[in-house]
Amino acid sequence: MNEQVTRQILWNVPVPFIVLMYALLVVLIGCYVVVGLGWIRTVRLGTADNRLDQIPRRVFLALRDAFGQGYVVRESWGWMHYAFYTGFVGLFIGTTIVAINSDVRDLFELFGLRLYFYYGDFYLVFKAAMDTFFLMLILGVLAEGARRQVRKPSVLNQPPAEKVNDNLENRLGYWFPMTMMVLVAVTGLMLEGARINATHPQFTEWAYVGRTIGSIEGALGAGPTYHRWLWMVHLLLVYVLLSCFAFTKLRHLVFGPLNLFFRNLGPRGRLAPIKDFETAETFGVSQVEQYTWKQLLDMSACLECGRCTINCPTVNTGKTLNPKYLVIEQREHLLQKAPVLLAAKANGNGAEPPAWNGPDMITEVATEAAIWGCTSCGWCEEGCPVGIEHIQRIVDMRRYQVLMESKFPQEATSAFKGIENQGNPWGLAAEKRADWAAGLDVPEMAEVENPEELDVLYWVGCAGSFDERNQKVSRAFASLMKQAGVRFGILGKEEMCTGDPARRLGNEYLYATVAQQNVETLNRYKPRRIVTQCPHCFHNLKNEYPDFGGNYNVMHEAEFLAELVRAGRLKPKEVLRARVTYHDPCYMARHNRKWDGAREALRAIPGAEVAEIDQSKNRTFCCGAGGGCFWKEEHEGTRINQKRFDQLSESKPECVAVGCPFCMTMIEDAVKSRSLEESVRVRDLAEIMAEATGAQTK
Repeated sequence: MNEQVTRQILWNVPVPFIVLMYALLVVLIGCYVVVGLGWIRTVRLGTADNRLDQIPRRVFLALRDAFGQGYVVRESWGWMHYAFYTGFVGLFIGTTIVAINSDVRDLFELFGLRLYFYYGDFYLVFKAAMDTFFLMLILGVLAEGARRQVRKPSVLNQPPAEKVNDNLENRLGYWFPMTMMVLVAVTGLMLEGARINATHPQFTEWAYVGRTIGSIEGALGAGPTYHRWLWMVHLLLVYVLLSCFAFTKLRHLVFGPLNLFFRNLGPRGRLAPIKDFETAETFGVSQVEQYTWKQLLDMSACLECGRCTINCPTVNTGKTLNPKYLVIEQREHLLQKAPVLLAAKANGNGAEPPAWNGPDMITEVATEAAIWGCTSCGWCEEGCPVGIEHIQRIVDMRRYQVLMESKFPQEATSAFKGIENQGNPWGLAAEKRADWAAGLDVPEMAEVENPEELDVLYWVGCAGSFDERNQKVSRAFASLMKQAGVRFGILGKEEMCTGDPARRLGNEYLYATVAQQNVETLNRYKPRRIVTQCPHCFHNLKNEYPDFGGNYNVMHEAEFLAELVRAGRLKPKEVLRARVTYHDPCYMARHNRKWDGAREALRAIPGAEVAEIDQSKNRTFCCGAGGGCFWKEEHEGTRINQKRFDQLSESKPECVAVGCPFCMTMIEDAVKSRSLEESVRVRDLAEIMAEATGAQTK
């Protein structure tokens, strides 16, 4: 193709216009620097947090999820954002290519080098691509605008007006930058059409939109003068749009990828320990500046998209806690308080900030109802497209309330005392922990001559040991292991609560105490593998005990049963003629990404029809028991377990299979509240497998 097929860059643009373009660019860069430094100073008010490990992995994940829009496109409406995001990025790259051919080319030629590729086939494909990007930008923005103004989904609701600052960013919202996007795209196509109309270049069919618009402009009498002034209008609109990245909510285009780069690379839901119990003057967080810099960056990066609320159990049952509101309200509080903190910091290191006479972050900004409502199910972190970590910020406030103020739900008192005195939140006698195994000939580790030779240490957990309903699960699981020839033992009275309820409820000191005792016990026996039917025990033993010197190979019952079936050591033969729906526990499916084992085990049972629902696997919905909420009452809205049972009922199950003792209690309570015990059975996976294999549980 003819290499002359190209266009003159900055055709028909007078020199004063060009000078103005570069002058505005300098001003824009200056604004970016000033605003960027302001945010950096604000974020650095937070405490230290090392987020510079595993750099290659961080770069890859940031590219995948920020530029690849990995989390955005998971929701059905994500295509709107994907369309205008792709259009914008494509146009930005296209503009950069034009700038290279206009400005950088001359610099290369000074050194005798040729840099010129804006011609021929490349130019023609480039024109078609740019027209497509313009259309994608316009279509995506208009669709998103219609969604916001016509459908008005609840995920886009905003916090109460009194908790939002009256500043330029909040007044402009998203409507202003979205309007600028459309105007830039429309005038860009009009400008292309005006140039085509005035110069009549070859191969205009590649500029398929611009050519059409140019014919319309030509019919209306447009000429070079029209093109010249339209160029200026387009330029000014472009700079207004670019300034939005500094002064409006479009800053997430920068903060989002940064936040994704600095995300937590460990298991979701893993809490950071308090490392300085002996020397710290305060525990937890009561002032916004006590959060880490990453937690302050979280606030800055929030898109306000509401994806964190889609499967949030508190939002969906009418409770105070809304993770979106919490992050926004804390950000607004940070922006209110930052000038005071920065002024004190400027006066010298160690200077005490002036007394803060604004709202208290816990009782007035976040509110105690919100702080104590969280079930730590992890949906907010699963749904967030920019990697905001909500759970730690809530538990940090709980820690302050418990350890510094002795303020916590009254119902949690008995759980704390029970763990402290008897090693279980029920407060039942520790000596009775192994009574569930009577008649099953289950050895305790202290009685085994060579405990390190056992295949498995069975960690029964408090519910499996003391709760009458879940004792049946423990017996079923033990019977299955005996049937499969697994050499296992239990700790019996040496086992204590992992401390999960205490930790999630903010009593970190109690958690650290029992965790250290359990680690000492486990390290003494050096188990090859630990198996448990409790996802909360699994999560703590596997992901949180390493901070206390305990590193173990831990499996959940679902994985272990699937492994035994796969190896032929368990052979389901009894036909289960039932429609089964598996309720994924949050602490397995969401926090630990494990959901295949349960389904593999269920599908191995002859006659079992496994029916899925939308809220399953990593999109599972909480039963309401997590975050220590099992040990306190729900005082707001509707009950979470009933909402969950309504979702499970969509598949019309005859049996709801569970893999968590707390889910068992919550789902069974929901079934009983609807008087459906005769038509819907709730069974643990181990009970179903024991029934199918004929394992003796009595």
